[in-house]
Amino acid sequence: AALYAPGAVPRFTDATGAGLGVFASCGVMAEYATLHTDSVVKIDKNMPLDKACLVSCGVMTGVGAAINTAQVQPGSICVVFGCGGVGLSALQGCRIAGAVMIVAVDTSDLKLQMATDFGATHTLNAKSVEDVVKAVMKLTGGGADYAFECVGAGAVVAQAVNVLAKGGTAVAVGVAAFADTASVRPLLLTAMERTLKGSYFGSARPREDFPRLIKMYRSGQLKLDELITRTYTVDQAPQAFDDLAKGRNARGVILFG
Repeated sequence: AALYAPGAVPRFTDATGAGLGVFASCGVMAEYATLHTDSVVKIDKNMPLDKACLVSCGVMTGVGAAINTAQVQPGSICVVFGCGGVGLSALQGCRIAGAVMIVAVDTSDLKLQMATDFGATHTLNAKSVEDVVKAVMKLTGGGADYAFECVGAGAVVAQAVNVLAKGGTAVAVGVAAFADTASVRPLLLTAMERTLKGSYFGSARPREDFPRLIKMYRSGQLKLDELITRTYTVDQAPQAFDDLAKGRNARGVILFG
């Protein structure tokens, strides 16, 4: 198994004595994990852990893409492609930042219904139109100030760029396959002064941003309870993964005890 730092010693081994790596160097579906101090952020002890666990991944990624990476300005027009847990969080980030028009784009009516609860002022089912870009441009009256790709597909990255108004910013948030590519016309980047940038983990500074998001939750700005569609016991993990793959949940949480 790969070691995640020079000289690091694996904490766990298999039956042969070979070192075992852990997901993202943190572990998954375990009550306890051995972590380096650099990977730990102290939070309010009264914060419910089933909500706190959301902050440390998808919520930070989506909200941070809007607030940290794009730095969405009040009064702006935003478009979010993809309404899974990350996309729904990006919608929240746009709402918290003061966007006045927030368009959610997805292929699932269920996810679009969820989107309205998290900040979307308008929704568009991509399957219902022949040309998504034209539909968004018409809906926004000429394009968006910010567009967020939360799907992980090169073709959607291109759509995010193409729905921008002059001077707009597109942010690639979803994790695409390494071999995937996006086709963008450089002339339009130049002539329209558009910007395409990436956002990894919401450009997070965990020790500052995690407590900040928790304060937003406690003040009612950030919705976390509503993001949890279903909870599971550990032995229901296969069902949790099936629900994830089939898009049934905004977020599912596995609980112990």
